[in-house]
Amino acid sequence: MRAISLVNKLEFEFPGNVARSAVTLGDIDNDGHNELIIGNDQGDVAIFKGSKRLQTISELNFVACVAVGDIRNVIKNSLVIITSDGWCYIYEVLLDSPDISIEDEITVNEVDLKEASDEVDGQGQSSSNAATSTNTETHSSEESTFGEKNHSIRIDSVKELKNPLVCVHVQRIPANVKTIILGDVDGDGQIEMVLGLTDRVVRSYRFVKNPLATDMCELSQSSPEEKLSGKLVALNKWECANQIGSITLHHSPEGQPSILVAQPGGTFMRIKCQSEVNNDQEILNKSDSSSNLESFPGSVDYQFLGISRMRNQNISTEIIGDLLQSHREKSEVTGRPYAVATLDGTIMLVQDEVILWAIAVDHQIFALTKLDVTGDGSEDIVVCTWDGLTYILDQNKNSVRFHLEEPVRAFESGWYSLDVNQAPVTALVYVTFKNTVILYYDIPVRDLICKRFEPDLVKLSELFVDKENDREKALEQVKNLDKKTRRDLIEYLLYEAKS
Repeated sequence: MRAISLVNKLEFEFPGNVARSAVTLGDIDNDGHNELIIGNDQGDVAIFKGSKRLQTISELNFVACVAVGDIRNVIKNSLVIITSDGWCYIYEVLLDSPDISIEDEITVNEVDLKEASDEVDGQGQSSSNAATSTNTETHSSEESTFGEKNHSIRIDSVKELKNPLVCVHVQRIPANVKTIILGDVDGDGQIEMVLGLTDRVVRSYRFVKNPLATDMCELSQSSPEEKLSGKLVALNKWECANQIGSITLHHSPEGQPSILVAQPGGTFMRIKCQSEVNNDQEILNKSDSSSNLESFPGSVDYQFLGISRMRNQNISTEIIGDLLQSHREKSEVTGRPYAVATLDGTIMLVQDEVILWAIAVDHQIFALTKLDVTGDGSEDIVVCTWDGLTYILDQNKNSVRFHLEEPVRAFESGWYSLDVNQAPVTALVYVTFKNTVILYYDIPVRDLICKRFEPDLVKLSELFVDKENDREKALEQVKNLDKKTRRDLIEYLLYEAKS
C-alpha cells in the first residue's frame, strides 16, 4: 500500500478528553463555510474557524456528541450539543436580530434549567426554550465572558466574531448518549435527530414548534411566555441486541431512508421508519396523550454479512452509509454502497447486501468516515486507527495510507474553510492525547491508483545526443536499452542530481 506525506496543517490547543462523537465539521453560522467544533469531558465546546479559535462554550458537563444541521427545520443550521448526563443544548447564530450584539450577555437561567428538567424524552411539560437576556454592559478586553453559573460563552477574538452563538433551547433527554445523526430518517421532508445510547437503545426526535411561539429574531423583545418556541418530541425507540458501535443514514435504490446501526462482529441492524403524521400539532397530541414511543410504523431486520475472517464475534463495528458515486460508477439498478469497519482491522464495501470487497489491516480501527479526497465525485472511505494510521480507500479498493506517528483519541474528516474568500478544502482532523488538535488540510491526493513509473524516453535520449548520434539515433539507442540498464541509468542520474 502506497504511503503519503502531508505537510499543510493547523494545530490548536484543546485540553481534556474528547469522545468519538464530540468532534465535527459543519457550517454553524450559515455563511457557506465550515467550522471545526470540538467538545471535551470538562464541559467545553470550542469553535475553530480558519486558523483561530473564535468561541468557547464552557461550564457544560461531559460533552458526548456534537452535530450541525437544521434541527429546527427552519432552513438554518444549528449546533446541537449532547452531554453524557442527559442534556441537549441547541445553539444558533441570530444573524437577523439587530438587538443582540457582541457585547450582550447571553445566559440560560437556573429557573430555565429547572423547567427543562421536568421533561424527558419530549414527554410531558414543554421545556423552557432559550431564555435569552441582554445586558448593556460592554467588554473592551480581547476576551469577554458571556453568562454565569450554568454555562458561559467565552470569546477569544472579539473583533472577528460579530455574531456569537446563542443558546436557543435546553431540554432534558435520556443520559449516556454516545452517537448522533441529523437527517430525514422517515422520508417526510423534516430533519430528525437520532441518538444511539450506551444501553443499546436508539431513539429518534423531532423538533416541534409551538404554534404560539414568535420568530427567533424577535426573542429579545418577547416576554418569557413567548420564548417557548418548541421542544424535541420523542418519536421512536428501538432496542438493539448488542452494544451500538455507530449509526448512519442510508437510502435504498428507491430512495427510501433507513437507519443502519452497527452491531458487534461486523453486523448491523436496519431500521425503516415511516411516520403516519406529518403535522406538528398531531405529533404534539400523540406525545402528550401517550408515552408509547413505538406508535409510528417501521420495520427492523438484522444483516449478517458472513465474514469468514471474523475471529471475534463481539468485536466493535463502525458503519457509514450513502457513499456517493461518480457518474461512471452509478447504476440505475443498484443503490449506493455503504462501508463497514471492525476494530480488528477489517474494512468492507457493501452494496445491495453483497460484499464488493474486503481488506484487512494490522491495526485497530476506531473511526470510519467518508470524504471525496480525490475530487472525482465519488466519496472515498477514510478510516483511522488508535495509533494514528489513516487509510484512504476508493470504491475500487485502491488505497493509500498516512501515519500521524502519535496516538489518536478522536478523528473526523470533511471539508474545512481556511478563508471566507476561498473554497473549502479537504481536511483530516486528529485529536491527540497531548491536548492538541491537528488539522491537515488540502489533502494532495488526486488518484489512489498506484502507477508504475515510466521515464520519458525523449528526454532521456537527450543524454546520448553528441557528434556521432543525432536525436533520432539517440532515441533509438534508449529504446533498445533493457529495463535493468534503463533503471540503473535513471538511479545514477538521480544520485548525481542530489549530490
